[in-house]
Amino acid sequence: MTKRREGSKPADDDNVGWTMDKLRDGTLIRVKVYLERIDRLSDHHRAILTEEARDRRMTLLEYVGWVGRMPKSELHVYRDQVRSGSGGPRLPDVYDAWLSARMAVQEVQSLQRGLGPGEPDWWL
Repeated sequence: MTKRREGSKPADDDNVGWTMDKLRDGTLIRVKVYLERIDRLSDHHRAILTEEARDRRMTLLEYVGWVGRMPKSELHVYRDQVRSGSGGPRLPDVYDAWLSARMAVQEVQSLQRGLGPGEPDWWL
């Protein structure tokens, strides 16, 4: 059971609309994508993402939503390809645009364990 943070909205304390993931150390996290924040993207990154979306026959909003919900483990596969130079000439720019998009549209919370025995866990 989780408790609600003071001042938080009840909708923030259930898992509706959140994508659950786990960090390498086992910490549970959840990610919510707010596509209305897409206007925070730079023109440069927006152009790259628009082209990638078009290539996948998706709208920009669909594509950024997919990028925003991509698990970290999958993102790290692409990161490793960029680092090794095996992902092709365009991947470094696309990966950079993905990181920018994720920062723009994501809210990430981690599950914090209760402070003592019997204390409820909470999302922070």
